[in-house]
Amino acid sequence: MKKLITIIGGLLVAVSLFVTSGNTAKAEETTVSTFVTSQNEDCACQDVTPILGAERNKIVADLISSNEFKTVKKDLMSKGYKWLGASEVQVYKHNQLPIMIVGLPFKDSQGTKWMATFFNGDYQGNVPLE
Repeated sequence: MKKLITIIGGLLVAVSLFVTSGNTAKAEETTVSTFVTSQNEDCACQDVTPILGAERNKIVADLISSNEFKTVKKDLMSKGYKWLGASEVQVYKHNQLPIMIVGLPFKDSQGTKWMATFFNGDYQGNVPLE
């Protein structure tokens, strides 16, 4: 009898996991930030798709371990910038061109947020976030 109650209880838990509605993993809605926007309406700069999840994490890990990133980070930190961490890194894929855009967040001594941008792993410069 004790085993039967355990099995029935286990089945109820298993069924409730699959039957109940709701989203157990809520992803943060990402918007295209200012480092990929442009004043020119004809520009294809905004034709990007955010990369999320495991694919994003792999791209970020590859970039953070690169010498290009280490050099840029060292240079910016020597100028008084503070890196805000990998959790705030933004990754976008251009829909028409073979370009992967990665924005690494930094904050300057006045508290202004900056995005160090990399296109396919090559450093492109800093852009202030508004």
